[in-house]
Amino acid sequence: MAADPSWDQIRTYLSTATCYGYQQDGQVVGAILLTNERPEIREIKSIAVAPTYQHQGIAKALLNAAIAVCRQDPTCRELQIGTGNSSLRQLAIYQRAGFELVDIWVDYFVDNYPAPIYENGMVRLRQSMIEEVTTHVESE
Repeated sequence: MAADPSWDQIRTYLSTATCYGYQQDGQVVGAILLTNERPEIREIKSIAVAPTYQHQGIAKALLNAAIAVCRQDPTCRELQIGTGNSSLRQLAIYQRAGFELVDIWVDYFVDNYPAPIYENGMVRLRQSMIEEVTTHVESE
């Protein structure tokens, strides 16, 4: 069920991550890992769903739960997530959930993974956790 193919990479953040699980049929079938990258920034490091439970909205439910946790945390100002540039389904889910594209790390997989991963880079997205205040100005 791992979303990250490298246990070496997972070990770099697993001990400091908060893990949220999704239970169905009496077993954990999905998980999301949330880390504190900096005092005001959280990052979703991994979203994984067991193969037989995929395409049932579990990843979206986990993503929405992480967003809700961050919105309730007064110290969190931004939530980030990254995915491979060819992960079109995931990118669409993230953008529908309110994330916006901020960066592409072209050599991310070459620099961080020993086995070849055929992507042109890591797409980075962010979502502000600060409620934007809009002012309505009436015309005279």
